[in-house]
Amino acid sequence: SEYMAMGSIRSVFESVETGRVRFGVVPIENNQEGSVNETIDLLADTDVRIVAEILMPIHFTFVSKHDKLTDIQRIYSKDIAFRQCRKFLQDYFEGVEVEHIPVESTSKAARMAAEEENSAAICSHIAAKLYGVPVLFDNIEDSQSNATRFFIIGKDFTNQRSGNDKTTFVVNLPDTDKPGSLFHFLAEFDKYDINITKIDSRPVRNKGKFASWFYLDFDGHIEDEAVRKIHEKYKPYIKWVGSYAKLS
Repeated sequence: SEYMAMGSIRSVFESVETGRVRFGVVPIENNQEGSVNETIDLLADTDVRIVAEILMPIHFTFVSKHDKLTDIQRIYSKDIAFRQCRKFLQDYFEGVEVEHIPVESTSKAARMAAEEENSAAICSHIAAKLYGVPVLFDNIEDSQSNATRFFIIGKDFTNQRSGNDKTTFVVNLPDTDKPGSLFHFLAEFDKYDINITKIDSRPVRNKGKFASWFYLDFDGHIEDEAVRKIHEKYKPYIKWVGSYAKLS
């Protein structure tokens, strides 16, 4: 396979949806910062399927063309990377006026640091190497156990049952402002002894009132009898995003 770096999570989804690439890799949650809402929203808004999930340790480097930190006026990175490297920034730039500039991806941050004077980036080691920016500090993340779960996404892709699967639904229930709406839906999973591993609520836009739709990960495959019964009962309100082998 040929690796193609994209400038944003949205770009990855668009490339997969339009068929320019066969697969894309996007972050879904970090064990320090929680869910990646942009990915959750795009799973609801685009016509892609989850092919697989992978868990990767995440390490950040601090890169710049300048050896002296006093020469650095701007630091580029993705917003979540700034949050995961707070302690490093406090320790090395305490009392120093340095602008933190969020960009779409850490790879773009590395490119900005390579092109602009008096700039630096928080990025991956591979991004630093790709854009030829010297690494000043390695492993600057606050937690050495920092890890992110990623989805591999594809177009019109269906996995066969492996015997140890996970399924993702996007659920837009009617009347979520009425008591019991979400409870009765979730009770179906308890009824069939299905373990829900992740649930997130996201706002319904353009309705002029407070309403939510829900993202759900749970154990099982769309072809399992119990899952199929829930899917059929709530089919008008469910988007099946994928069934894939569960991480052991």
